[in-house]
Amino acid sequence: MTVPQDYMLAQQRFDALLVELMERLDLTTRHQVYAVLFGFLRVFRRRLDANQVLVFAGVLPAIVAAIFVRDWDPGQQKLPFADPSSYDEEIRDVRRDHNLAPADARRIVAASIRSRCDKAAFAAALSRLPAGAAAFWE
Repeated sequence: MTVPQDYMLAQQRFDALLVELMERLDLTTRHQVYAVLFGFLRVFRRRLDANQVLVFAGVLPAIVAAIFVRDWDPGQQKLPFADPSSYDEEIRDVRRDHNLAPADARRIVAASIRSRCDKAAFAAALSRLPAGAAAFWE
């Protein structure tokens, strides 16, 4: 069996995502971009149960999926989805001293990740998640 391209090219694709986000978020280092990406993924994951986390991780690019599930406590209490405008502040609160997420970070990160996913699989995964999940990714 051959190694799937998703794994063979994972680092190159992740690097391209970081470079794109650095430009779109107007940040200057990969570390700053990673902190925003990390916060974005944590904020979304807090709103899913264990099955939903696994369903969604399955449609993300390989390294993004690994970050999404890393250090995850499946027993952690789930938060409700909120008004999409409130997420940017919550993203900044994740590792606050290291997170320079600008206004509208959620929308920018969501669009960049989403553009790297299979559209049909991404839509199918979102349809299996709670109300509010699709709005988070718009």
